[in-house]
Amino acid sequence: MSDDAIPVGEGWARHNNELLVHPPSQVYFAQRGDQRGKYLLKTGEGFSVCPAPHVGNDCPIEVRAAAASALRPAEDRPGERKLDRSVVLADMPKTARLALKFPLGFLDSPASCYALFTGLRGNVAAAHWCASQFHQRLLREVAKKIHGWWDSEAEMPEDFLYRGSHVGSLVKVLKEVIEALDHDLIHGSHGLGGCEGVVAVLIGENLVIAAVGQASATLLFQGADAVPLVPLLGQEEEDDEVPNGVPNGSNGATTSPLLISQLLPGQASEKGALLDSTGLRRAKSAYDAEGDVPATAEQDVVRRILRAPDAFSVLGIQDKGPEALAEVKTAYKKLALRVHPDKVRSCEPAEAKAAFARLDAAAKVLEALFDHNAEICRELHRILRCDPFTVKGASQLLQLSSDAEESQVKKAKEDLKQKLAKAQLQDALSEVQKGVDACSIAAETLQILRCSGAAPASSEKLLAEGVPVASLSALGLRDLRSMGARLQVRCAAYRAGEEVRIALCSGATAELPMKDLEDAANLFLWQPKAAAMQWATKALALESRKDDPSAASICICIREREEDEVEEERPSKRQKGPKGPRSVRLRHLLLRCAEAGKALPEDPMARRKKQQKIRTPAEAEAELIALLLEILSADHGNGDPSNAFRRLCQERSECSSADSAGLLCGDLGWVSRGQSEPAFEQTAFSLRKGELSDVVTTSRGVHLIQRIA
Repeated sequence: MSDDAIPVGEGWARHNNELLVHPPSQVYFAQRGDQRGKYLLKTGEGFSVCPAPHVGNDCPIEVRAAAASALRPAEDRPGERKLDRSVVLADMPKTARLALKFPLGFLDSPASCYALFTGLRGNVAAAHWCASQFHQRLLREVAKKIHGWWDSEAEMPEDFLYRGSHVGSLVKVLKEVIEALDHDLIHGSHGLGGCEGVVAVLIGENLVIAAVGQASATLLFQGADAVPLVPLLGQEEEDDEVPNGVPNGSNGATTSPLLISQLLPGQASEKGALLDSTGLRRAKSAYDAEGDVPATAEQDVVRRILRAPDAFSVLGIQDKGPEALAEVKTAYKKLALRVHPDKVRSCEPAEAKAAFARLDAAAKVLEALFDHNAEICRELHRILRCDPFTVKGASQLLQLSSDAEESQVKKAKEDLKQKLAKAQLQDALSEVQKGVDACSIAAETLQILRCSGAAPASSEKLLAEGVPVASLSALGLRDLRSMGARLQVRCAAYRAGEEVRIALCSGATAELPMKDLEDAANLFLWQPKAAAMQWATKALALESRKDDPSAASICICIREREEDEVEEERPSKRQKGPKGPRSVRLRHLLLRCAEAGKALPEDPMARRKKQQKIRTPAEAEAELIALLLEILSADHGNGDPSNAFRRLCQERSECSSADSAGLLCGDLGWVSRGQSEPAFEQTAFSLRKGELSDVVTTSRGVHLIQRIA
């Protein structure tokens, strides 16, 4: 009808004859009737009036971002895979509309998100899963919020605080998305793996970042000291002030969730945690990986006792035992003679003393259990010999097939728990509790198998792999949650209204010294790919990361939009269509490339066809970044790198445009919008006059571009 009221934004659907509804947020709009033109929220059986949705503003800033990953040479790490996965969404509304098939209106622009995940335990599966899930979940949550965004709830107008899902704190939403991601990872087929990472969301000038595990985010300014926006866990300083920062109190605790000081390296804790040179792992996993071969040397016996996961393993009781109390006493006497502190000379006295004390305590526990109920003692031993985190171990523990019904699993679990409850002796509480916990874990393992539909055989191999202490607050790591590992999401907000570069680092790159981050950021001011690649390459050279197969980072470059590219009468409301000039004049340097084992593609504009070097895209990128580094680090007198770049085009470019003489070398002439491939066009039209681009990949190869007019 012609007199129908029209709501703000897109994504509205017909609810009834009078009302439209915005499905994600459940905000209604009255097109007709008494409430015509009003926005409504459902309250019980009626509706209450709420404010109009936010109309997105176009913030006068430019944003460029890129991820880069460096791989160690294959001959150094045969068979290894890249452990990093990244997500760079430069335009969230466009991605939501085209890929996820729903509108994402009511946002200020720019609206972008970034994520970097690094797999732990030498496995990328968890990182890959998180990278594929994160942005989809985030966009769906963002779609629910149509009344604007605030860095924190403290900034929200008072009348918005009670209104529910249609208003949002960026920090809160980001944290909830990560926590939900962790929950589903833990209860999925990749839960025994894990990943650390850092994610960022930029809506207008509001930038919010969250990190888990060994990951960080750093603000890098030209001519000023870097500021750790989200420092590594344990490196936070209360006195740090972030320029334009928004205090939100969401950083949480500043210490590791696991009290490492209470763990003695090489000695299993009461909860079965083992800290050694590989990091934290379950003593059960380490013990099983070493097998049941009896130790021979005194030092080996001491080590084995200290690392044993339970009292039965300490005494070396055989399967289905102990058959008689004498078996426990005999095992104790044999080992006591070998590890008594007065007799052992091949290890530290403190270790021998600790091993003897543990042996003595284990013997007392088993004697008490056997005296109380020999059958339950043997049943507890059977349970503790099974690994409940593997499908095979869970099936053996519950004495069911792996495809048993949920009701069967639940009954088997409860029956075993009731049986173990009869052995709740004061002297054996810790050992019995291990058995009770194992029953619950076994049931969870079979439930995960039922839900995922496939045995996580590849994940089960990870149980023997340790996790560095700094990474224990990461996503996943299901088997270590009972050992003290716990997800910890550290968040921070920043008002991005000035020129800045943000380094998102995870894993190896999170250990880079601040100077390495600053040096690359001060050189590559508008070349995020080059900066990120420099960080990743330097991270692989760190002594502490010599065994890492890969390293990765994301660089986000933000700056104010140049005045001559902002129309004088530009309205504050967001307008459709591209911003900036309609055409630009460009010079470029091209390196042709092809995937390994493939021929170079046909290119009528190619130069030096007969002498063409075949390189991979990664090799071409690295070569161009080296050339870019050479140009930007040189002293050009007047600060203009045009002459140096033109000479490089003449020497190195593999495009026939480099055959042009003099000032026209590498010149592509005037290029209008729509004439080039999207990646080339997007980069070219973001450049300022005289500026050099980042590396750009198209079907022709890899380019460096300079805007000359």
